Amino acid sequence: MLPRDLLVVRKRKGKIIPRYLSDTTIAEELIQIFKQYKGEKYKKLLEKREELEGDNFKVVRGLSTLLERRCSFVDSSELPGKEVRSFLFERGFVTTLKERDKLLDEAFQFFQVSKSKVEEAMFSDLWEEQILSEFNSLNPDELIRRYNLSLTQTLLFDALGLNFKVEGNYQHIFRQIKYLGLMYEIDDGVKVTGPGSLFKKNRKYGTSLAKLLPVIMNAEKWQIHAIIETTIGGEPRILDFDLDSKSKVSFPASTEPIAHFDSKVEQQFYRDFKALNLGWEIVREPDVVKAGNYVVIPDFGFYKDGMKHYLEIVGFWTPEYLKKKISKLKEAEATITVAVNENLNCKKEDFLGDVIFYNNKIPMMDIIRILREMEEKQIDKELGTLGEVNISQDLVSIQDMAKELHVSPKTLTKIEIPNYYVIGEQIVSKIFLEKVKREIRPHQDYQKVEEILQNHNLTTLALDYMGYKVIWEGLNPTKVVEKM
Repeated sequence: MLPRDLLVVRKRKGKIIPRYLSDTTIAEELIQIFKQYKGEKYKKLLEKREELEGDNFKVVRGLSTLLERRCSFVDSSELPGKEVRSFLFERGFVTTLKERDKLLDEAFQFFQVSKSKVEEAMFSDLWEEQILSEFNSLNPDELIRRYNLSLTQTLLFDALGLNFKVEGNYQHIFRQIKYLGLMYEIDDGVKVTGPGSLFKKNRKYGTSLAKLLPVIMNAEKWQIHAIIETTIGGEPRILDFDLDSKSKVSFPASTEPIAHFDSKVEQQFYRDFKALNLGWEIVREPDVVKAGNYVVIPDFGFYKDGMKHYLEIVGFWTPEYLKKKISKLKEAEATITVAVNENLNCKKEDFLGDVIFYNNKIPMMDIIRILREMEEKQIDKELGTLGEVNISQDLVSIQDMAKELHVSPKTLTKIEIPNYYVIGEQIVSKIFLEKVKREIRPHQDYQKVEEILQNHNLTTLALDYMGYKVIWEGLNPTKVVEKM
């Protein structure tokens, strides 16, 4: 973002359009100036910069502002400038050169340095007197992209509202809306409204809209429409601003940091669930779920074999928050289990669907129960619609067969397939198993047996179906014998 006085726009026919850059000439020259004056007082760089300004005053200052943020400065004197000024100014005004010299003598004796060092230190901490010690350079194209984004963000300082449509990146966008405390409605796209349209203009709200912009732009496709309050001829006017991803304006990719977990409760639950290795994928803030004119981004999503389920953790408490949260969850167009902090002033009847209460930790067994019930329901449904399973191969992967039949792997383990066994992750022909069995002799060395099985893409689980068992000595398998 740039200071408002560096905003460069065109206003015509009810629209306002930033003067975006594509030519990198000025950017290239400015970058070279910053490199050239590294180690010099910044005022020398500013004098050189003035030569570029001319009719491009605001553009040069805007680009320079972005480059200044990539610089480090140090005082031009070892003496602290503020202390030197305080020492001199506390002794009153001087009206003659003699009084000035006398005052400098006192400072020289106090700070134990020469008079010239005292004079040099007086304003050494002021910005233009500081030394440019470090400059983190970038290429001109990237500087232009960042300038164009900053120009657009600065324009949004005076936005009374923002409408946008996107394809993709929904989670990050709505997470950022929530983080920034913005109000929105879902209609034809997303309408972000604020105090400017309700009560009075609020600079902070415009700044929040500006911060949202890079995340919107990070979607695969996007378009925005904003209502901008400005002046024309000293008179207040409301103008339209439109921009989309099809425009030829160069912008950088978003690098907005987004917190992964909102609380230790969420973080601990995520780690505990992953550690159980239940076969369900868990995703933090997975999808955007429509809820009336709003959206809900559940805290977690669980995914397995085409099944999905959501978990929303309600741990924050204010009467207004709870009322709004409950209202949105009731309108959510998805199945969401709600985990509620037992200290909140609400009860199970306030919510629709599954509700569990927690204190300091989400009860894992309750979540597992819900997911297991989903699995069983899906298996029952698939078993009811699954016809005869025909297999011609000696050995088939359960995962591959499940994909082919559009059912879950667990469903295949629940059915009987004539002349086949389900062994681990495989479906194996009984005839094929008998053929392999003839290669194995009773009391044969275990390593040899394992080699035979591997040659036929079988695991040691197949031994049980062949009527063999493994003999162990301590922790080491030694041989294979027939089961009695």
